[in-house]
Amino acid sequence: MTEPLRILIHTVQAKAIAAKVAERHPGAEITTCDSFAGLPEAAKCDPHVVFSDYFESKRYPREALMSQPSLGFIHASGAGINHLAPWDTNKVQVCNAGGVQDEGMAQFAIARLIAMNCNFFLYHDQQRRHEWKAHSIPHSTGGSLTVVGLGRIGQACARVGHALGMTVYGVRARPAPCEHVEAVVAPDRMHEVLAQSDYVIVVTPLTDGTLGMIDDAAFAAMKPGVMFHDMSRGGVVDENALISALKSGHVRAASRDVFSEEPLPADSPLWDLENLHITPHNAGVITDEDYDRLSTDVFLNNLDRFVNGEPLVNITDPIRGY
Repeated sequence: MTEPLRILIHTVQAKAIAAKVAERHPGAEITTCDSFAGLPEAAKCDPHVVFSDYFESKRYPREALMSQPSLGFIHASGAGINHLAPWDTNKVQVCNAGGVQDEGMAQFAIARLIAMNCNFFLYHDQQRRHEWKAHSIPHSTGGSLTVVGLGRIGQACARVGHALGMTVYGVRARPAPCEHVEAVVAPDRMHEVLAQSDYVIVVTPLTDGTLGMIDDAAFAAMKPGVMFHDMSRGGVVDENALISALKSGHVRAASRDVFSEEPLPADSPLWDLENLHITPHNAGVITDEDYDRLSTDVFLNNLDRFVNGEPLVNITDPIRGY
């Protein structure tokens, strides 16, 4: 590359990341941006490389980036890349921070299922009311678990579930044997394994093929009294179908970390469901500081590779959506 390397860093931590980039690539021209509103103007620097925070996919001004003629490499700070798709893979490589959250998200998912199964949330509410009332507590070990989406996070969920004695089933677009998983099926056979499961974790990426895949029919296929945890992307789970399944008791309890609209609007009916437990899209279970550091390390490693003409890691596919 004969011209200076141009890098656009678009994140709330832009200045801190820019300082780290400058240490390793002192000749680079670095532009920073910490807002949606400023991104189209910042992108006019015609970057070779972009560090892209997720924010909200519906508002993401992707054309401001993809239209730049020099763009060759985008690093998505999280695992999801649906806010960037589609792109020309012959021109641009998009990589994510896959691997940063695997173990933390798996622990979070299994912990939420156990907490619901053991009535921890119910006892917490009773304590606030000064109410002394016992409830039966089923065993959380054993039973069966279906993981919808067997990427690295899904495989980590399967490993933790298996360690607790669960029989684990997996749903994956390209089914193939997977360690700790009894059977892996394609999405068109998903209902078969949902019917056998006491617990369900949804961690599939949002693609055209997964949009609304957990619908009324999927909930109806689940075993009555199932425990459900969603940490995929808003849109994978049909929210009206979930509400109906929770109100009927077919789904005994559910935990959600992702929503079609984020932040979740104050008037959303989801807030008032007693058997739904909500977290604000933070299932990674690591501090913001640790996450930023680890994601930045993945970016810096790939940036070195890009500059040196070496193969990048964590390359994603706009067709598959991950």
